[in-house]
Amino acid sequence: MKKIKRLLLAPLTWLAAIVFLIEEAIWDWTAAFMARLGAMLLVRAIEKRIATLHPGWALVTFLLPSLILIPAKLIGLHAIAAGHWLIGSTVFVLAKLMGMALFSRIFNLTRPALMQLGWFARLYAFVMYYRNRIHAYLDNWAAYQRIKQRILMLVDAFKARFSRKN
Repeated sequence: MKKIKRLLLAPLTWLAAIVFLIEEAIWDWTAAFMARLGAMLLVRAIEKRIATLHPGWALVTFLLPSLILIPAKLIGLHAIAAGHWLIGSTVFVLAKLMGMALFSRIFNLTRPALMQLGWFARLYAFVMYYRNRIHAYLDNWAAYQRIKQRILMLVDAFKARFSRKN
């Protein structure tokens, strides 16, 4: 039984590791991008307004970007299914990146209001508990640490090469 569990757990662990590494990289990049965007006067004024919303309106504001970007993702998937894989993949990835950028920024702005909703606070605590458990498991996994280190080295090399060209 242990062999079967290990056989089934290994691919899921690798999948979780890949998803977490990609999520961390995209989250950090999009958060930095949105922070730079937040330096613009109009964006700063909008963000200030969002940060003061009532919990119900904060929830609507938090969910709105996801709902708006779903059609873009579906168009991308449709293009892929129709054989236009490059255009479809580009549309899908751009919609995903925009969605994560907006999601992370708006979540940071609306989190205090959202935490006033009891069900949201409980859901958030539940998700974060399991997310942290998975992270702790992966952080203690030597293969995950090696993969993470290699990815960080590649990112640093890319940044160094890009900054030399500018």
